[in-house]
Amino acid sequence: MANKGVMVRDSASWSDFSPRFVVDYHLSDDAMVFASLAKGYKAGGYNALQIGPAFDNEDVWNFETGIKQAFDNRLSYNASVFYYNYDNRQAVVLIDPDPTNPSDIPRFVIDTSDLEAWGVDFDTRWQVTDAFGFDFQMEWIDSTYKNYVTQEGLDLAGEPTGEPKLTASLGASYVFDLGNHGDLRLAARHAYRGEQRCNEGSNLQGNCGVNEALDIGESQQRTDVRLGWTSPRGHWGWAVYGNNVFDNRYVTSLNTYGKDVLGVVGAGVTEPRTYGFEVTVQY
Repeated sequence: MANKGVMVRDSASWSDFSPRFVVDYHLSDDAMVFASLAKGYKAGGYNALQIGPAFDNEDVWNFETGIKQAFDNRLSYNASVFYYNYDNRQAVVLIDPDPTNPSDIPRFVIDTSDLEAWGVDFDTRWQVTDAFGFDFQMEWIDSTYKNYVTQEGLDLAGEPTGEPKLTASLGASYVFDLGNHGDLRLAARHAYRGEQRCNEGSNLQGNCGVNEALDIGESQQRTDVRLGWTSPRGHWGWAVYGNNVFDNRYVTSLNTYGKDVLGVVGAGVTEPRTYGFEVTVQY
């Protein structure tokens, strides 16, 4: 190693002013409109194992406006639209320092990019009776890179960041009043996550879309159920649950960096069906 035993030192400092502005107006006792503008900040740093390792601080401006309303404490909803703009968003990525060297060891580094997104958030809850209620959440988002050149030299400006456009979930619960014997609560939730939005970088890495053997980043569905009992005073209880009860499995990513060395490709897969039992105690 040419630089073996050589001590390398560097230093840098980062500072920022991050304001937040919020305004709201009550249309009635049960309805309110609001708007907010806020700035977020994360200091820069160093990639110790990379030449020219310093990366800049991360800044984000976020704007949101919406409405919150309730009806007779039975039905309520929140709806908003939002926009955010990142400069130097920091993300941990796995890179191959020398793709021409099959024995080279990949490493994790902090990568930065500029991106923007806008979207819609909506959630509602309806307590139909004292015992039965359900809730619904939905988010639609369009996220694209403004300025990003990958470690492989690809310019992804104007391309999607990979985040799905639509996510949603629907839940319901029913409470059985057992009088002096406590409460028994049955709950279920079904969640949906849209397909990953591919870009030129993820396609090049084979990390998105359909290949010969796998459908990577496809839309996902998951159903969870839970049955729980709580003592009359709420001091203790138990619950049995099942997550992903239909055992839907999805490949979320591939790691191809070890293919030439190990002859295999690693895959990230969602959690399988799981069951459990838990006991809670509160003082």
